[in-house]
Amino acid sequence: MGEERPVTVLLVDDHPLVRRGLGALLGLEPWVGRVVEAGTVADGARTAVLEGVDVAVVDLGLPDGDGVDLVRQLRRAPGCPVLVLTMTRDSAGVVQGCLDAGATGYVLKDTAPAVVVRAVRSVLDGAVVLGPDVTHRPAPARTRWPAPLDRLSPTEIRLLTLVAQGRTNPEIGHELGVAEKTVRNRVSMMLATLGVADRLQAALLARELGLLEG
Repeated sequence: MGEERPVTVLLVDDHPLVRRGLGALLGLEPWVGRVVEAGTVADGARTAVLEGVDVAVVDLGLPDGDGVDLVRQLRRAPGCPVLVLTMTRDSAGVVQGCLDAGATGYVLKDTAPAVVVRAVRSVLDGAVVLGPDVTHRPAPARTRWPAPLDRLSPTEIRLLTLVAQGRTNPEIGHELGVAEKTVRNRVSMMLATLGVADRLQAALLARELGLLEG
């Protein structure tokens, strides 16, 4: 980084306890000047601009949208690397989707706190970091889906897959590492994006377009 200066870290997670815990750890680091927090995609994007953040830590399961969308927004601001910190393990190309969106790190929330702090510093320094328990499978050959599936992010494709498999909201929440309320909100937004009325229509569309093949 050249001459050391205190940096501003943005934490975006809908669980205040997670934000406060990680914020407290980062606050002990001499290279951290400030830690600012947000709980939604909208607040994260706004805070990044207002506070001039130097590095961001972003969860995928946010109540008003997909954390991948926030990664894209944050990466439009030069000098703001993003570390994804989530319970979502690599599934349906989620890690690859985050990297494609501009994230330079992907770490699971059950990783040792000291490792997470080091990961934040590493992405700040320009490194690409994958957590010790992250099994990154390259994106499958079929990376583009026919309309309207092409409107969905990799995380939303995973969500639609689970819906099409008949999984309940609690089951989906457990799979993705998010709260049931977050699942309901994200399903509603996904249905609106697809232009379908309910989960049944979404499931039928997914099957018709071959999402469950292979």
